[in-house]
Amino acid sequence: MHYFKVSKRMVMFLTAIISSILIGANFSGSVMGQINDTAQGTDKDYTGFHSNIEQIKGHIEKAAYNKFFNNQTLTIGHTLHPIEEVLSLVTIPLTQSNSSLNQTYFDDLYQLSTMATENSTVADFENKSHSSLQLSDEVISTVVPKQVLSSPSHNISVIKDLLTVSGSEYAEGVADSKIILELEFQDGSAFIDRAYALFNDTQNISNDTGKITTLLTDFSNLTDSVNNLKDPTIINQLIEKINSEIGGDTQINGTSVQSDGQQTSGDYIAKIRGLLDQVISSYEANDNVKAKELATTAYLDNFEYIEAPIGKELSDKGESLLREKLRDQIDANVSLDEIRQTIADIHEVLNESEVVLSSNQQ
Repeated sequence: MHYFKVSKRMVMFLTAIISSILIGANFSGSVMGQINDTAQGTDKDYTGFHSNIEQIKGHIEKAAYNKFFNNQTLTIGHTLHPIEEVLSLVTIPLTQSNSSLNQTYFDDLYQLSTMATENSTVADFENKSHSSLQLSDEVISTVVPKQVLSSPSHNISVIKDLLTVSGSEYAEGVADSKIILELEFQDGSAFIDRAYALFNDTQNISNDTGKITTLLTDFSNLTDSVNNLKDPTIINQLIEKINSEIGGDTQINGTSVQSDGQQTSGDYIAKIRGLLDQVISSYEANDNVKAKELATTAYLDNFEYIEAPIGKELSDKGESLLREKLRDQIDANVSLDEIRQTIADIHEVLNESEVVLSSNQQ
């Protein structure tokens, strides 16, 4: 049996569920009313959107798994993560394609999280999880054009994105062959499962049967290594091997990068700075939804990848500012000056991070 400690993310999850219970039924309508009344962006990052929905599906599957084994804390964690973080990344493109489905999807995930806190039966929860997975597939097909979904290159880019995210989550959850953060460990495992499922469902990835056999073996080795709690560096090496072998271009935050290109910590920091500039512009234009989406992207798709090399102190400080304070301020509609000050504080963390990264290379 694995024992785990409570992470900051779990504290936020439990706080959110308590709040949602207190707020009750008005929570869903009020939040979605704010979202649907806000001007939306127009950018289409199909890889990022598809990957985020696949991550939601991974959370739903893990929620059902933990419900079966009567672990309510982790069941709640996996049902709340999409609401707390991922939905802000998919709301704008989904609203543009089908605003009523955007409302339905939020309500559905909220209902699933409510069932996680109540004394629902395993059968009822599994049935609801299954319908949530089907709705997730409908969301994907609504936003991502059919010709894109049927393209092997698109699915390859989603697979690679899922594997990259899984490696980051796994690195947070495992150290010294022990699970230190159970939720993050399960995130990593879930996203690998989603990548493998998409790999199996994608036709014509390669006409080279030898290549397919190698990839199947590599996925098996990756799964076994995760189950055996191998060192995160080994997991990342296996992920890089698959990403290199599978070919195609990788879509990173909407930008195409050749499969042999590797994002450095400096690249991620530069991306964060650019996103923070966009946060200010969006907030100044009274587009709070876009501002929060950009802030979430800055953290989930960028800052998380530099947390390990910059060390725990800077990592915790940056997470507190970027993942928590800035997003909370946007939700609270604070003054623009307060947003600018928080972003200035984040830039200072990034400055200090660059100093640490530079010294690590010497």
